[in-house]
Amino acid sequence: MKTRNMKKYIIASLLAGVALMGFTSCEDDRDSNPTLTVPDSFVLNTPALAGNVYDLANCEGIELSCKQPEFGYTAAVSYYPQLSLTDEWENVLDENGEIVGNPKFVQLESYSTKAKFDVVAKDFNKAIMKIGGYTAEEQIPDNLDVYVRLNGVLSSKQNTYSNSITMKVKPFFQALVAADTELWYLIGGCVGDGAWGSEIGVSVYPMSPVEGGKFDEATGKGPLTFTGYFTPTLGFKIVRVPGEWADQWGAVDGDINQPRLKDDSGEGSDFKVPSAGYYRIDLDCYTNTLTFTALDKEPAEYSQMMIAGDFTNWWDGAVSMSPVDTYEGARPHVWMYDMSISENTGMKFLVDSSWNPNWGGEKFPFGWGVGGGANIPVEAGDYRIIFNDITGYYHFYNK
Repeated sequence: MKTRNMKKYIIASLLAGVALMGFTSCEDDRDSNPTLTVPDSFVLNTPALAGNVYDLANCEGIELSCKQPEFGYTAAVSYYPQLSLTDEWENVLDENGEIVGNPKFVQLESYSTKAKFDVVAKDFNKAIMKIGGYTAEEQIPDNLDVYVRLNGVLSSKQNTYSNSITMKVKPFFQALVAADTELWYLIGGCVGDGAWGSEIGVSVYPMSPVEGGKFDEATGKGPLTFTGYFTPTLGFKIVRVPGEWADQWGAVDGDINQPRLKDDSGEGSDFKVPSAGYYRIDLDCYTNTLTFTALDKEPAEYSQMMIAGDFTNWWDGAVSMSPVDTYEGARPHVWMYDMSISENTGMKFLVDSSWNPNWGGEKFPFGWGVGGGANIPVEAGDYRIIFNDITGYYHFYNK
């Protein structure tokens, strides 16, 4: 009997000891847990090249480095650069929280989780455009003092700011809103009705921007392309503005391998292909280069092209497009349709009720249709639609 009581006492003592150890361990854990403290500031180092002028148009990046903020433990920090022209770090806001006038400072969207990193010079320059409110190249100063600081942000959203440093930069003009893509148009005896007129979809049609091509933000200039059928007996030219001839491409003696851009000394003659067939024309209106490439394989040819969408109850009321090329000997690949819709709609291009093939795309007002692609999201309005069934390029022109 005494033995059983002794065993109970020993077991109870052991359990009490374990419990005490548990309480002690929890207390120790609380003592060792890091406590978050948000420092008033942290150190942004002055770059070694800060005494020089950073030419933002001709450098890829600006190196910044800092000391880790003292948050009470080694924390993962995201560093966002902020720029100011006056060392002021508070924007004036209206009642809706929108910035009034030009911002006093701008925080870049790009960030780094490393304490030493490069800021893309183009992003740096764009922030300067916003703060300065520059809208034209002649407004850009030769050199400028820029104040830079870092916003150190934790994943829990607590943040702190570094000291600001001064850097000298040479900015360049950079459009904040990219210019519309500059288009060029084909016109001539083997384009549209062959009448050399100026109406889009009748006597002229556009080249297509190259999908994924690089276009200058300030001018909209970049790579364009067109693929179609041409005959050797009928000439054509490429113009920037239909009905105007100041900006035009022609050829030396009609040779497609000797393109000539009109200048003060004159203009080229009409382009004439050496033999009937399909050609791809590539024009880069930024570098002013133009090339022709003959295709080895003829694309599919369709006797009709149609449009179906929400506004037609899809196939039930599908509408026919008109071939733009109606000159003698033409092959139909560029199509036109005038459309008026009072509500936003989705639509596609198709040949017939089999829906094979059909073209759809995700962009508006112009884009590149692909076989079985998404419905094109068309906004309510009045349009003249141009569609090239070889390249899939479509364009909705406001009427």
